[in-house]
Amino acid sequence: MNKRLHTIANMVKDGKGLIDVGTDHGYLPAYLAVNGYSGFLFASDINAGPLNAARKTASDCSVENRINYLLCDGLDGCPPDQIDTIVIAGMGGDLICRILDKADWCLDHRYTLILQPMTKAEVLRYWLVNNGFSLEEERLVRDGGILYQIIRTRFSQNMTLSDAELYAGSFENIRDEMLCAEWLELLLHRFEKEEKGLLAAERQEKARLSVCKSVLDGLREMKGKLT
Repeated sequence: MNKRLHTIANMVKDGKGLIDVGTDHGYLPAYLAVNGYSGFLFASDINAGPLNAARKTASDCSVENRINYLLCDGLDGCPPDQIDTIVIAGMGGDLICRILDKADWCLDHRYTLILQPMTKAEVLRYWLVNNGFSLEEERLVRDGGILYQIIRTRFSQNMTLSDAELYAGSFENIRDEMLCAEWLELLLHRFEKEEKGLLAAERQEKARLSVCKSVLDGLREMKGKLT
């Protein structure tokens, strides 16, 4: 199991049950079963192929009887009364939003969501904070030369994020992460490049330029607080 999934596994607390949405090869539920997770374990996927691969992974680990397999779209087949943890990892942030939008039962403080967007993390954070979730923990992990963001969140109360935090993560959550300075530098480079391109354009996109400047101001402020 790769470092990204190990980090997600370490963010899981033992409980009633967990569903791994888009399980792929089923490494996460198999790992949890082997390492003492006591609740129900569900592995779901929209395609049969990944579920067959997940079954083989569980069989190889001798935990095939510990995991329930669901052929379904997102959380459509999930039994809400048998879980308290939802993991959605390895998808775009916009797709994660669509999955959560279709399962309004998860807007409940009983459920912990562990989310790892591959792209558009800012879209996911915007959706979360505008639907009553608080970001309890955010982790940064490097795996295969790529920096990944992992978010643990729960429906509890509205919170606000700056434009910069929508992209970087809540500063209170990430400021002590070992990779925080590197992550901020990557984002600064990205938005400085975008700002330069916007300023050089013949027809300026004023709204996007305003957002870009706001993000840069926030990132620079975060970076200054690290030193």
